[in-house]
Amino acid sequence: MAKKSNLLRRSAMKDVLYGGIISLMDNTEYYYRSSVGPAYNHWTESGLEALQSYLDMMSPKIAEVEANELDRRAKDLVLKELKES
Repeated sequence: MAKKSNLLRRSAMKDVLYGGIISLMDNTEYYYRSSVGPAYNHWTESGLEALQSYLDMMSPKIAEVEANELDRRAKDLVLKELKES
């Protein structure tokens, strides 16, 4: 069950990151969408700053999810070794 819980948490973090980036891209102050096509879309100066701020804010949370996943895998390995002994 712990494995599924961590996967859901990791998956939820991906959803949060994607949602945050899409929210920034939906703001014309941050992201320019060209009518010509996606190749001409680009971040504005303030958009790049907002994106950097968002990533700075989310990075500790991502690191926490990854540390929890590493801890879970380590515990699973130890338990597996103990059961096989």
